Amino acid sequence: MSVIETIEAKCKDCYKCLRSCPVKAIRMERGGAPHELHARVAEERCIFDGTCVLVCPQKAKKVASDLDKLRSLIAGGAKVAASLAPSFPSAFPDVDPLVIPAALRLLGFQIVQETAVGAELVSAEHARLFRETGGPLISSSCPAVVNLIERHYPEAITYLAPVVSPMIAHGRFLKQLVPGVRVAFIGPCIAKHEERRVPGLDDAVDFVLTFDELAGLFKREGIDLRRVAPGDFDGPMPGLARLFPVGGGTLKASFLSTDMLDCEVLSVSGVDNCREVLRWFIESDRRAPGRRGGGEDGGGRRDDDTGDNGGAASTASRLPRLVEMLACEGGCVGGPMNSSCEDVYTRRARVLAYAKSRAGLGQRHDSDNSRITLPRHLLLRSYRNLRPKAPAPEEDAIRAVLAKTGKYGPEDELNCGACGYDSCRDKAVAVLQGMADPEMCIPYMRERAESMANLFVASAPYGIIVVDEDEVIRDLNAAAERMFRRSRHEAVGGKLATLMDPSSFQQVLASKTPVQVEVAYPELGLVTRQTIFYEPDERLAMGVIADITEEKRQAAHLQKLRAETLEKAQGVIDKQMEVAQKIAGLLGETTAETKVLLTRLMNVFREEGAQNGGPQHRPPR
Repeated sequence: MSVIETIEAKCKDCYKCLRSCPVKAIRMERGGAPHELHARVAEERCIFDGTCVLVCPQKAKKVASDLDKLRSLIAGGAKVAASLAPSFPSAFPDVDPLVIPAALRLLGFQIVQETAVGAELVSAEHARLFRETGGPLISSSCPAVVNLIERHYPEAITYLAPVVSPMIAHGRFLKQLVPGVRVAFIGPCIAKHEERRVPGLDDAVDFVLTFDELAGLFKREGIDLRRVAPGDFDGPMPGLARLFPVGGGTLKASFLSTDMLDCEVLSVSGVDNCREVLRWFIESDRRAPGRRGGGEDGGGRRDDDTGDNGGAASTASRLPRLVEMLACEGGCVGGPMNSSCEDVYTRRARVLAYAKSRAGLGQRHDSDNSRITLPRHLLLRSYRNLRPKAPAPEEDAIRAVLAKTGKYGPEDELNCGACGYDSCRDKAVAVLQGMADPEMCIPYMRERAESMANLFVASAPYGIIVVDEDEVIRDLNAAAERMFRRSRHEAVGGKLATLMDPSSFQQVLASKTPVQVEVAYPELGLVTRQTIFYEPDERLAMGVIADITEEKRQAAHLQKLRAETLEKAQGVIDKQMEVAQKIAGLLGETTAETKVLLTRLMNVFREEGAQNGGPQHRPPR
């Protein structure tokens, strides 16, 4: 599993992680939909300082977790030791610091020690190297700083102390102290996840938990820290090494000067500050070719030019003998996974207060400190040049990428940094190296969207007129120009009443509600259907005007045809009725005459029958 993963559904193309990443270890990858980009951590470049996790507004960055595996192991009865980072007093500010080891035992940890035990071993090794080499020396306790040097400034590897971190030293110490024990480091650092997997160091620690995860675990298990009685750590007890998580702590624990005005030592925190110091070291090498260097194979030490070559200029350019480097601002108390919401200065004060209450600030005086030992080879390590192999692109290729976003010359390069890169050229190089996408140029994409919108409006078959609250025409398109026979140049800036009937716009500007009306302009031979609405952000009224003159003409023509057809149909009906009536009249007369004739004929037949003695018949009615 990656140390930092991206949750695609939450990644919204904001580029904030890329803008904030000090080493640009973010790779933009296309998603399934058009123009969809997701920001993924490029672990071969990442120093795991956690900035991207902290700044992501959508919480789209997920840190690896060993929590489930660890809980399962503890539930199975395995012997597990907790190595608690010395910044822990700053992470749980509402309780006595000694409540935490007691609560860890409630979770099932059988051994609970302070990682500061390992820091005692590391500080002693730094002090020894300082005495033997005379420096310059860069401390190696912060894994994010080690990553920074190995992956981005390998020229400075030769300055990096070949000493493991307190976490590795303590993990190895615990496994020698209790054979077969599994070790879980608990601290505020994301880089520890990556450090425990480094070849050659992967024997020391089995699990990494963050303070955030520990706070969540206490809550999940129903452990209310306010109701837990304070306990204590298992021995041996550290001393000054409890100061490691604050600036100057390594120097103090190594019995070196912590005077801010001492040029022999330097304490620096924050990635940007660390980078500046590293550039200073590398530039000093370039200016002093006689020094023994090379520095990228991860083992050698170098001799520093400590001689005085004459005056203040030489003294000013001399490198410090020991530089304490911490990637997080203020030191480990400012770690990304610290569960406290307090500011870094309050966290620092809590760590100092705890260290003072436990061991004092001036000396190591714990009676069992002599038990903190480890074979020296377990305290040493080497480094590798892990700088990504990214060949510099050809100039023509860079210019071609720039041209894709409308940058054909230096004057077109805005260098706004909105995409996350310092310059348009840097982004073009990143595109060619597979780290970026041309569509990340926000000004270009906005300009493209606006130009497409303008093209749509300009070519629309209906008129569009924009009016401000003073009824002044702010804009109109070509269709409106044709309708009202007025050029844009003549109309814009003038009153709406000089162009058309303003009453509908006035209604919308007053009520802020849309209307739809039909308005005729006989003088122009024009009939319109107007849909007018109000835009509150810009306080403008916009009218969409359709020319329905032909529609009305056709409707009138159809109405006339309908009337004429009805009139003709009525005439036909009337004529048919007249004919029918005449036919009916004629039929009626003929029927009456026939009846008379038949009656007379029947009477004749009756009379003749009576005279001949035949039967009498009643005449028909």
